[in-house]
Amino acid sequence: MNTTKRTLTLLTAALLLCALFIAAVPASAANQTITTTVNIAAANKNERGPGYDWANRYDTLTLSGMRVETEEPYGLRLPKDCTVILEGDNYVKSSKYGLSCAGTVVFKGSGSLTVDAGEIGIYLITQDRTQKIRLIGGDYSVTGGKYGVYSDAADFSFVGKSMKITAGEKAIQGRCVNILGGTFTADTPVEASQSLIVNGATVDIDASSPALVSKNLEIKNLDFGGGSYNGENAVHAKGLAKFHATSVLFGESVPGWVDYILLAAVILLVGALIYVPVLRKKKKTKALYERLEKEGYSTKA
Repeated sequence: MNTTKRTLTLLTAALLLCALFIAAVPASAANQTITTTVNIAAANKNERGPGYDWANRYDTLTLSGMRVETEEPYGLRLPKDCTVILEGDNYVKSSKYGLSCAGTVVFKGSGSLTVDAGEIGIYLITQDRTQKIRLIGGDYSVTGGKYGVYSDAADFSFVGKSMKITAGEKAIQGRCVNILGGTFTADTPVEASQSLIVNGATVDIDASSPALVSKNLEIKNLDFGGGSYNGENAVHAKGLAKFHATSVLFGESVPGWVDYILLAAVILLVGALIYVPVLRKKKKTKALYERLEKEGYSTKA
């Protein structure tokens, strides 16, 4: 009997401790909805909230199950020169601008980001033409009352896994736009005032006006089923080139272009290892012949 009572006492204590532990642990980020703007644009220290973690020293924002639903104009505001890492499923909804970028931002990771905005899904607010927005990894679903992506100055590039845009007027309106990999789907046109490059991506666009519009339009490595793009409202083409959004050698935390830089460096190194000894040998041989000729020896065969 004493053994039974002791066992029950220990079991009750264990259950109580579990209950206290569960109560002390914050609820999962996936179960928490943020109802105000997540403003990282002016961050000067580490910040953390349900589903997001800003590492100020490294200018890196990790999204891991963040959910924002706000009636405020902005959903998520980002500073320039930062990196966003996507983990799990993330959702941002706002009355005007879902996601705003103050300058260069690189998005990467294996997660997803869904943006639902009353006017502009992804708003690149910078007027600096040297700034660049890169989506090099992840899945994106963007809805905008007017524009899916809008930029007056910054370059916009998508090299991710997939991107689907639903917009009232334009899927993308920008200065320089690059669609360079993955699968891109839209129900309105993509338009660039300076240059629009579509290279190697699988593209599905059904619009009510020309699907791809730009002063300088460049289309490469797309299979149109035997045809080509000549200003039609619809574009259905399969990408022929394989682009690596993330590094094959170093994993998802490193962009794919690092592999190509490393490969080029290896080629240069191998070339140097082969060429430099040969060059040194030629110089030594030439110096030897010159010394022998000065000493009166003939070096001619």
